Amino acid sequence: MKKLQQLIPSISKAVFIKAAIAASVLLFSVSHSAFPSHAASAYDNMAVANVNSDPLNMRTKPSTEGDIIGKCYRGAGGTVLERKNGWTKVRSGKLEGWMKDDYLLYGNDIEPLAKELGLINAKITATTLNIRETPSTTSDILKQAAAGDTFPVLSEDNGWVQIQLSADTTGYLSGKYVSIIPIPGAAVDAKEESAALNSSGQSAAAPSYVIPATDDEVYLLAACTAMETGDGSYDAQLAVASCIVNRVKTKEWGKTISSVIYADGQFPGATSGLLDRYLSKSPSKTALKAAKDALSGSNNIGDYLYFKSAKRASVSSYSSYKIVGGNCFYKK
Repeated sequence: MKKLQQLIPSISKAVFIKAAIAASVLLFSVSHSAFPSHAASAYDNMAVANVNSDPLNMRTKPSTEGDIIGKCYRGAGGTVLERKNGWTKVRSGKLEGWMKDDYLLYGNDIEPLAKELGLINAKITATTLNIRETPSTTSDILKQAAAGDTFPVLSEDNGWVQIQLSADTTGYLSGKYVSIIPIPGAAVDAKEESAALNSSGQSAAAPSYVIPATDDEVYLLAACTAMETGDGSYDAQLAVASCIVNRVKTKEWGKTISSVIYADGQFPGATSGLLDRYLSKSPSKTALKAAKDALSGSNNIGDYLYFKSAKRASVSSYSSYKIVGGNCFYKK
């Protein structure tokens, strides 16, 4: 009996300790769940190229000795898979490869560049949604979008989202029925780029161009002409390419093809994500031929430096003009 009496306090103490531990765990669980959780950023686990004129090489291994399998233009990138010794492995489009950390932006640091380049999309969350000409429910309806459709975002203001519909057409969506998501450009496959350039008739000898242009700039010029003409005829694309070459010659918008195309306010598609789509799908043989011919001196518009959609052109206000394809080239 005495031994039993001596054990009772010990047993009671043990039971009390276990009960206290259980209670504290339960209390912590309840308290912890009561704290507000921080929503994940849409930019989490993402990396994009932070370069200017030349694209960032994507390699087979984390070293400059790795083979180049792809190229990321400014704002192109994707999901981070791994980081090692100053290099990051990224999945971009259909490619996976390593890029140098020094030329990448990560996470929320991407947001300013994404907004600058327009690498954000509006995703439709309603079953159907009207795309309007101006930010008003009484405005004309340009077309209807379906749930899941995405469009490059140009701006957001007063509950409306301005989107890019084509190279020269914009529209507005009610912000209540869309979600805004970052959409980095996709890496360009190096083999496909090389094949496209060669298949368009590039000779083995170094080409003689009227302005300096690397293979990457030829590819960029072709993608831009395709974008501005909607993959139009050869003459239409030659006209746009000639206009860009004219601009490089003046140096008013920059000294390179890249600086002219990405100049502020000049080619909206270049900073809305539309150009990235043309880069990632590879320009057609027609676009590449037009780009190379313009670089070689062919020109079907003379010295014109400006153009816009012929449908929106105010020809009576121009000192002279010429319409090629769907664009009007003009002098002020």
